Amino acid sequence: MSEPDTLNEDPSLTLIRTLGLTAVADRYEPVCPIGASYGGSSFVGRDLETDAKVFMKYLICPRGPIEKAKFQLERDALKHPALFDRKVTPTLLHYEEFPDLLTDVIVTNFIDGESLSAWLKRSGTLSMDEKLAVFHRIVLALSGATLIFEHRDVHPGNILLLPLETVKMGPDFDEEEIEPGVRILDWGEAMPVLVGGFQDEPDYHFTMAAASPTMLSGSITNLPPETFKPHKKNTFFGGEYDSWGMGLLLYSLLTDKSPPRAPSLGHYAQEVHDGTLKNWVNREVISTTAIEVPGGQVIQWLLRWLLEIDPTNRATLSDAGRVLWDVRYEEFFTDENAILKEYFKNPREYVPPGGWAHSSIPYYD
Repeated sequence: MSEPDTLNEDPSLTLIRTLGLTAVADRYEPVCPIGASYGGSSFVGRDLETDAKVFMKYLICPRGPIEKAKFQLERDALKHPALFDRKVTPTLLHYEEFPDLLTDVIVTNFIDGESLSAWLKRSGTLSMDEKLAVFHRIVLALSGATLIFEHRDVHPGNILLLPLETVKMGPDFDEEEIEPGVRILDWGEAMPVLVGGFQDEPDYHFTMAAASPTMLSGSITNLPPETFKPHKKNTFFGGEYDSWGMGLLLYSLLTDKSPPRAPSLGHYAQEVHDGTLKNWVNREVISTTAIEVPGGQVIQWLLRWLLEIDPTNRATLSDAGRVLWDVRYEEFFTDENAILKEYFKNPREYVPPGGWAHSSIPYYD
């Protein structure tokens, strides 16, 4: 282990050192702090056996059972990211509890890439084809990753784009070969899609099931409107919570504008209940019909579907993936309302005259 520079050391590292947790499992050493939040303190670390970079997150003295439960759910989400063997999240390398120190530690591999936040800053110079390609990659990754656990805090800072040469998508690849070249980070707000309904669930599931109807979490920019409506318990795998954020992202890509941000949660809740948010969605979706996009008006209809105020009418992530497949790989194009209405009744069942050129994409949720 490297010798510490205690005079210039970050206070969070000093605390870790004082607790004696600088070599977790005699293998993982925190090196450089990269942030602290309600959910824990994070570090770039080092694997002492391989010298590889790792990501380390410490939860020290949790402020009640909810904070502890959220950390355990973050671990679970990383441990079981999907029903498919697709590496769209960081890989959990180690988790350890130190009861005497009231501390838990998560260790994952460290992923290098370009954050979506950085990519968005330069996306204005890209073609609409290039923008939709990246959007499709993100939707595919998030769809697979959130089948068992909702992320509930999807925003550009939590999405990492890998180099383009890593991407394997489209009809030329078998399902097991698919690689969207995207990693979904920071699962600190994750919730099981089905929670609190089975006797053999761990206690922390029931802790979160009891708290979730009255708990606000995640970035205000991507909170779906149902957050401020009476809580409805999920009864099926998959869901529409995270697809709202994808609707906002698609809006930004189409218009080169950021969605409006309410000055406070109270203002946002009022906009949900008084119809201001719904009016904004209707107005902005109509404004996009003049934008030239692959697919004619198909993408604009997808935008409206993703931004449905009522989650029971909102597109799932896999619905969005199907539409993007049809536009990008099947070259589906129409601006006729009758065809659009028929198609969006169920894109999975629609077959155009003459059929599709390629087989269906996998059904994720």
